[in-house]
Amino acid sequence: MSARCVALGVALVAACSSSSPPAASRSLTTDTDSRALPDVAQRLAFLARYLRFKSPVSDAEYIIHYHDNSGGSIPGPSDWDIRAVLQVADDGAAWHAGWEPCPASAAPDAVPDWARDLLDRRPPWKAARASPRCYRDPRSAASTVLVFADDHLVAYATATQ
Repeated sequence: MSARCVALGVALVAACSSSSPPAASRSLTTDTDSRALPDVAQRLAFLARYLRFKSPVSDAEYIIHYHDNSGGSIPGPSDWDIRAVLQVADDGAAWHAGWEPCPASAAPDAVPDWARDLLDRRPPWKAARASPRCYRDPRSAASTVLVFADDHLVAYATATQ
């Protein structure tokens, strides 16, 4: 065996035994309920990986289903369904900037079951059901926000179609 073959073999073994994590460990794929995380800081840090905060958020309850399709032999767009109730520092206006009111036929002030379930997790949030304003992203009918302005709560849902 030539010295070049031995050197190549050593280089390959070294490259394959690298201490950097494999690509799969960097995947964003998850099925996570915020109840699985022990405190506010960890809940917010985890959520920030999947949702860009449009204003300061002091607490959140959520369920995230995310399938990261960016890896593999043929990368593609990812799939997700993210539903969250966020306690915000303001009236929530930033969360619907540039969005349009939900169509009247969609019962714009109704609170969907997923939002009720997340609101029910926090006793102070349970009362926040009076007349939320509904908005949808004009670029994606699968992204909506319910704003409980007086209670500083935002119920946010986004999904791939």
